[in-house]
Amino acid sequence: MKALTSSALIIASLFIALSGFAQGQKKPDPCAKAYESGVTADLVDCSAKKLSEADLELNKTYRQLVSKMGDKKWELKLRTAQQAWIKYRDANCDYESEFSGGGSAVTFEYNFCLAEMTTTRTKELQRMLNKIKERAGE
Repeated sequence: MKALTSSALIIASLFIALSGFAQGQKKPDPCAKAYESGVTADLVDCSAKKLSEADLELNKTYRQLVSKMGDKKWELKLRTAQQAWIKYRDANCDYESEFSGGGSAVTFEYNFCLAEMTTTRTKELQRMLNKIKERAGE
C-alpha cells in the first residue's frame, strides 16, 4: 500500500510540475505541503481546491464566450459540445484514476485529472473567445 501511495504522490507531483512548466508559471505550488506530507486527506483537500479553482475559471470563460457569441445557433452548438466534453472528461478521469491502484488515492487522482482537463478546456474556450474578440475589433 505504501508503494501505491508513493507512486500516486510521484504522479501527482509530476502533473503539478509539468502543468506549471507548460504554463510558464513560477508561482509556488499550493499543494507542495500536501505532497511532502503524503497525507491522503491533505492531497484530497488540495486536489478538491485545484478542481474548484479550475471550474470557476472555466465557468467564467464559458459565460464570457456565450455573451460575445450573439448567435443562438452558435450558443446551442457550444452548449452541446460542452455537455459532451463534460461527459468525456468525467469518464476519462474515472478511467485514469483507476491506475492509482485503488484505495484512497483514487479520489485525489480523479480530482487532479478533472482539474487538468478543465484547465485545458478553459484554454480552448479562451482561444475561441479571443477569435470572436478579434473579429469584432476588440
